[in-house]
Order: sequence, then structure tokens, then C-alpha cells
Amino acid sequence: MRKDMLDCAKYGNDIDEVDDIAVECYNRVSQGIRKKGIEKGLHYYGIVIINNEANTKWGLKTSASADGRKNLVYLNPSNNPQGGADKNGPTAMLNSLVKLPVKFHVGAVQNIKFQKSFFNENRQIIKSLFKTYFKKGGCQLMVTVVDRNALEDAMVHPEKYPDLIVRVSGFSAVFVNLRKETQEELLSRTLYDSV
Repeated sequence: MRKDMLDCAKYGNDIDEVDDIAVECYNRVSQGIRKKGIEKGLHYYGIVIINNEANTKWGLKTSASADGRKNLVYLNPSNNPQGGADKNGPTAMLNSLVKLPVKFHVGAVQNIKFQKSFFNENRQIIKSLFKTYFKKGGCQLMVTVVDRNALEDAMVHPEKYPDLIVRVSGFSAVFVNLRKETQEELLSRTLYDSV
């Protein structure tokens, strides 16, 4: 049953029928919160889609979900796909993100992570990818360029990586100073090595 859940189409792959569900959920929450603020006399009231490790902390207290996520495992960071669910590459992931209308939030975090060697060899392609994302109405991007092997080694030998900086969600941090669960959540995120 879990394999069937994992094999289902997921948000972050530029699949309209799935992304439409994310947009509907986003619209209900963001517009509902905005409406409540206005009812209370605020001129403008909006959500901020930045979780600063809350996805890890809450996930460790959340039951399994219908997408195949196991019991007590971190949730997706901000409005990004669940770690590893975006299988169609960075273009598809960014296309899913731009479907969420920005007019109802006052800030959001879009995390994207590239393998260091790939990023260095394909800067012009990635630059074009980012330009297209912003032309389509995309919000800010939090870009991490890192070597997966370095992250894994840093968990075993933290003394060798005192200055390894990563984007978490809305902030940067020294990787070895993060809680183990947060490190694992960062490792679960897709690390793009192709476009």
C-alpha cells in the first residue's frame, strides 16, 4: 500500500491535477487568514510561508500521511515539495511553485539545492532557469550549492566542517550546529544534478 502511495503523482513535478490541489489548499488558507485579519480591522493581513525548522519539529509529532510519508518523519519545508517527491527536475519543481498565487502572502521560502559540480558546470543554464522562474511570477529563491558527500561526512565528522553553511528555511546555518533531525531533513531534499 505504501509503495502505491509513493508512486502517486506528487506536487513539485509540474503536474496540473496535483498542483491544482496544492493551489486550492493554499488559496483556502491564505484567503481565509486574510479575511479574518480584515474582519478584525486590519488593513492588510497575510500569511508568511517560512517555517524555520517547524517542518522538522512538527513532522516528528505527526502521523503518517497519504503521500507515503512515514509516521513521525519531517514534513515538507515551506511550500516546497516533500523531500525527494520532486522527481522531474528543477524546472518542473519551479513550475509547480509559481502556480501558488503570490498576492495572498507577504513572504515565502522556495528552497532549491544543487550539486556543487553540476552548478559550477552549468551556471548559464541555471541562470536562465531562475530568470524564467521570476518572469513567471516566482517569489524569492533560497539556493544551496553543496556536495552531498560533504553533508553526509559532516554528520559523521563534524570537526572537519566548522564552516559548512546551508539554507534551512528562511535562514542559513552552520550545518554541524543543526539538530540531527534537521540535518536529515536537509539531506532528504532533492539535490539537483541535472536540469
